Amino acid sequence: MNPTHHVPDAQASLAKKAVPVLLIFFVFSLIIDNSFKLVSVAIAKDLGISTTTVSWQATLAGLVIGIGAVVYASLADSISIRSLLVAGIGFITAGSVLGFVFQHSFPLVLLSRIIQTAGLASAETLYVIYVAKHLPKNEQKRFLGYSTSSYSLSLVIGSLTGGFVSTYLNWAALFLIPLLSIALLPLILKYMPKEESKKSRVDIVGLLLIAAIATSVMLYITDFNWIYILVLAASVALFLLYISKSKHSFIDIAFFKNKRFVSVLAVAFIIYSVQLGYIFLFPFLLEKVYGLHLDTISLLLIPGYVTAVVVGASSGTISKYLSNKQAVSIAMIMIAASLILPVLLYGGPVIVYVISMMLFSGSFAFMYAPLLDSCVSALPSSQSGTVIGFYNLTLNVATSIGITYTAAMIESVSFKTILSALSLITLLALCVYGLLIGKTKEHA
Repeated sequence: MNPTHHVPDAQASLAKKAVPVLLIFFVFSLIIDNSFKLVSVAIAKDLGISTTTVSWQATLAGLVIGIGAVVYASLADSISIRSLLVAGIGFITAGSVLGFVFQHSFPLVLLSRIIQTAGLASAETLYVIYVAKHLPKNEQKRFLGYSTSSYSLSLVIGSLTGGFVSTYLNWAALFLIPLLSIALLPLILKYMPKEESKKSRVDIVGLLLIAAIATSVMLYITDFNWIYILVLAASVALFLLYISKSKHSFIDIAFFKNKRFVSVLAVAFIIYSVQLGYIFLFPFLLEKVYGLHLDTISLLLIPGYVTAVVVGASSGTISKYLSNKQAVSIAMIMIAASLILPVLLYGGPVIVYVISMMLFSGSFAFMYAPLLDSCVSALPSSQSGTVIGFYNLTLNVATSIGITYTAAMIESVSFKTILSALSLITLLALCVYGLLIGKTKEHA
């Protein structure tokens, strides 16, 4: 997918009319996904299932979003964005109806979430592709900036929605809210441009192997059966063999021969497993230790997300005075500190956790751009699209695995131990970053 470098004024003016519709769909989709992450506590209680089991509705959703992003990006070269958005809303509707009807069966709730998320995954990816294909090059950064603001806004609204709906209605009511996306269909059909279809390939085999790698890791963390280690080893071996032989794989084996690229991916995988691990833990901890309801817990998350918005907006200015390595190192130290704080003051006032989440969320917002830049700068700019695609896929797999190992720890160790473990994993990421990134060079 190549950005359009010159777009006639009249065409650009028409293209901009679709942006508000796409942004509404983008925010709406993320609100739904974030709402479901928060209500894991309520689902587990209502259906009488374990923390580890309920975590699958969040982990598989994250995995589907990561893989879905690559699939939609590939399909956008051959199918119009207009048609893909309609298909996305179709998946959302089907999954949501199925989930509400069969809310008392967790296996069907899980299947419903997968179908629903397959549609939700279309929003973010197709917005970025639409901006690149249909808007003037000199305005693309501004419109891409809207997506960052929209993401932060969705975290705030998603937390409030999940908390208040599960407290005052029922968590299953969250399956009805996504049906509102149907109202966007007339606007999509009216404002989205019709595009000519072209031949393109989606690397189904490569994506299935990635899914097999991630799922085998999550299954092993869930019940520690060594058969999953064998499946993991076989999946990794087959994936590397496949991308080294296939001419149509979504990523080339040459990428993995670049030490800097592999090093940054390893660091990103480790540190981003911590991100959703703590966010998943947060409602369980506050509910069990302080007896708080999800509506109150959702309010306590808001300062952290607002901090992320502010830090994210100012990170570009701060980055002028710090190198990527300095910025990432500072961010990781702050993340570790944010996790150690509630360990040292365990059982103290709830404000400790609010401050902790503010430091935690703000540090991740500060780290995102320099860590991504470290990855992109490892390879020629002509390959940046593939690099970003695989990087984001890696982040989604990492966050899914992070939720899985955190859920497993919730059932077996104390909250203090989990927080300490997450801080140690953060320090491990910092050590790996210092040892590996410092010894490799950016691409000239």
